[in-house]
Amino acid sequence: MTKFKKSILAAFLVLGVLYLATWLVNRSERVTQEFSDHASRGRYGAAAQMLTSSCSMKLGADGGLTLVDRDGNPTVVPAEKLPFKVGGGQPRDTAGAFSMTALGSSTNGTLDTPAVIMHLRVDGGRVCIERVES
Repeated sequence: MTKFKKSILAAFLVLGVLYLATWLVNRSERVTQEFSDHASRGRYGAAAQMLTSSCSMKLGADGGLTLVDRDGNPTVVPAEKLPFKVGGGQPRDTAGAFSMTALGSSTNGTLDTPAVIMHLRVDGGRVCIERVES
């Protein structure tokens, strides 16, 4: 191989490694955005497919949503509180951690019932429900 061809090959290899590194670094953010989009638009089946095996999310016949956190604790979110919005929980310094809040109805800006907050974490390209506060 000539020097020119070796230089071109080396440049492509460096660009490939940089692309892969960028993709891996931004993976957590992409997973967070995709899960949040599904949950906030009421696409709970799609969001459930993104969960780790220890967690689950299932829409009931009455429109309520059953969430099971990583410890196996179930929480039922009534249909009138849905959908979830991004944020609302205490911020965490842990990379990949985020929260979503189901507010429900309000009167004069005050919630009629307490909000339900899902504390989530991205774990290896999947989302784990750490805990649910209600």
